[in-house]
Amino acid sequence: MKSRLEKVYSKLPKVELATQKIELGVADDIAKMQSTLQKSMSDADSKLKEFKDVKDEFAKAETKALKVRATASKVSGGYDKIISSAQKVLDKAEKAAKDLGVSPAGIAGFNSLEDLAVGLDDKRDDVLNFDFNLGQ
Repeated sequence: MKSRLEKVYSKLPKVELATQKIELGVADDIAKMQSTLQKSMSDADSKLKEFKDVKDEFAKAETKALKVRATASKVSGGYDKIISSAQKVLDKAEKAAKDLGVSPAGIAGFNSLEDLAVGLDDKRDDVLNFDFNLGQ
């Protein structure tokens, strides 16, 4: 026969502690994962905003670079005229020096003018050939 205590225990609802322990562990795992996911979502939002901001900056810089690059031919044309004028002055000086039987280098500023004309010619080439590397 069962004792009175055993009878009372038998009438109580049976609770499986192992199941409740597992359910509490799973609930903890779910809560931790939700927190991790929320932090990751916030981080992803921040990264996407950063990407958008940088893309906008790039687009502005690209537009500005394209405008500047479009002026290269006009600017280099102006340099061509200046170089041509300098060459005329150099030619005139060489002719005068030849007529006098002296070296053109003996004329004050001749070598400097020649160096400047060559330097501007090189810079003009650099302007024309400058590569903004815009992927176009």
